[in-house]
Amino acid sequence: MNAALPGPEPHLARPAATTGRARALRVCEPVLDGNERAYLQRCLDENWISSGGPFVREFEAAFAGAVGARVGVATSSGTTALHLAIAALGIGPGDEVIVPSFTMIASANAVAYTGATPIFVDSEPLYWNLDPAAFEAAITTRTRAVVVVHAYGHPADMETILRVARARGIAVVEDAAEAHGALYRGSPVGSIGDVAAFSFYGNKIVSTGEGGMLTTNDVALADVARNMRDHAFSPVRHFWHERRGYSYRMTNMQAAIGLAQTERLPASVAAKRANRERYDAALRHLPGLALPGEAGDVRSVFWMYLVLVDPDAAVGRDAVRDRLAARGIETRTAFIPLHLQPVFRDAWPDASFPVAEDVGRRGFYLPSGVGLTEADVAFVAEELAGAMRP
Repeated sequence: MNAALPGPEPHLARPAATTGRARALRVCEPVLDGNERAYLQRCLDENWISSGGPFVREFEAAFAGAVGARVGVATSSGTTALHLAIAALGIGPGDEVIVPSFTMIASANAVAYTGATPIFVDSEPLYWNLDPAAFEAAITTRTRAVVVVHAYGHPADMETILRVARARGIAVVEDAAEAHGALYRGSPVGSIGDVAAFSFYGNKIVSTGEGGMLTTNDVALADVARNMRDHAFSPVRHFWHERRGYSYRMTNMQAAIGLAQTERLPASVAAKRANRERYDAALRHLPGLALPGEAGDVRSVFWMYLVLVDPDAAVGRDAVRDRLAARGIETRTAFIPLHLQPVFRDAWPDASFPVAEDVGRRGFYLPSGVGLTEADVAFVAEELAGAMRP
């Protein structure tokens, strides 16, 4: 097995009586303590459960405003939002789109759905985002766009990436699935590039269970995306289609939850950052462990608290995860780099991206949900310290 590939997922045990805890600590669970129930009741009372209900428009406007964009187009998932963003740019067969290898596979799949070719590059070592120098070196005459993933909620180096992209006529697509509420030099991610995509999966800061949104300051691009989202029906006659479209709509019920979640976005970001501060205080002196950083000119939202186990640590990353799972603490490994994935490996047989492989080999994240208490974080930190002892 390649050294960058993790072992099997550990079995998450029910908390032993000796832990004094009633349930397992998951890596992330949504908190639904705002207006979610009331807004859902309105959907039922008004008999609007499809995508035609009023909450879709309200959610689009509220979330776009929250991330500093002019327009939002709600979709059925973060992946469909990203696919829609790339397709609305007119990208297709024969085109290339540069994607970091260190990301979730949806970032590359969305490119492949259009018929374009994802071109993988390595990440920079401090925050694990797209390496601007590697991006520039990978540009060819076929490059049409770059997908910039804000990894684990930390904004990428947008100034440098935009400068390179603008000089070469390349579209900048922000994959902000993990970065709701993050700021780059005071500007919200999702409003900086040409177009962005967010995910509202159950583990995201704003969640609708499943769902996503495209955001942009380009109203014309949003109009194309909105048309493509709904089978590209013609506004003149219903069953008439002048471009290829998709069934990527969000329901009124999902949007109702999303609107309530957006209302509490500032509080959720504050909770994520508080989690980080508590983990940092408890773990900064633990030998064999590297903690996540934050650049001085950004606000990371620490979507997940990712740590790296030193190669020479007495207990390896996978063994640490096994020990934590036995104590009822769920973890996840860092992303397995895309150039190592079976679905892309044949196209990249000799690729080597050292940063992506190193983080994939050593990284895992701890419980990071908005609803974690100070006691929860202290418990995880204490158990982690014990799990790392030989």
